[in-house]
Amino acid sequence: MITLLNLLSGSVAVIYAVQGSYFAVWMLCILAAVFDFFDGFAARALGAYSEIGKELDSLCDCVSFGLAPAVALMTFYRSAGDYPSILGYIPLAVVACSALRLAKFNLDTRQTKSFLGLPTPACGLLLVSLTACPPAFLSTIWFIPAVSAVSAFLLVSEIPMFSMKQATARLKLFLGGSALIVILCLIFLQKDIFAMKLPCCMAFIFTYYIILNLIPVKNEK
Repeated sequence: MITLLNLLSGSVAVIYAVQGSYFAVWMLCILAAVFDFFDGFAARALGAYSEIGKELDSLCDCVSFGLAPAVALMTFYRSAGDYPSILGYIPLAVVACSALRLAKFNLDTRQTKSFLGLPTPACGLLLVSLTACPPAFLSTIWFIPAVSAVSAFLLVSEIPMFSMKQATARLKLFLGGSALIVILCLIFLQKDIFAMKLPCCMAFIFTYYIILNLIPVKNEK
């Protein structure tokens, strides 16, 4: 039931994405991420692991963190200007690569304690955060196609990325840097509504997560 609530949140997010309600899409994807966390927590607490649950979780994640962000990007791009229509379909690569990543993740024994490639929820939340609190360059002709292509590549790449399951040097840098990002966003972002600063914070945090995984860290354990 918790996993299906993830799916329902993502499905409603798709509807709002079509309508161009990007802040609502962001909130629903956050809700889907909460359900995505608690279904695993509940499974561990109750000893209720199952193959059906694992596969269902991946299907739900593909909708909530693959389809919903892609539709939000497509809708935003089409409303931003009179751009070539073919470029507006590039965000669909995020859906395809999310599905491929999730299918690989279920079978890849190398990803029990860390990740290879960008986790689908992190990718999806980054993209919906951009549309919920859009920077000026998001409306340019090349940014959304480019960020979609890069995100799709990162999803299926073999780049090692840390998880929250192990206390590594990268995790400590990430937590400290994330706290600093939140403080700076709350202080310097020129937003009248406090809630509108939160998508900006999240976009910066997930961008920082990606950058941190691309640079070497000395004395990492």
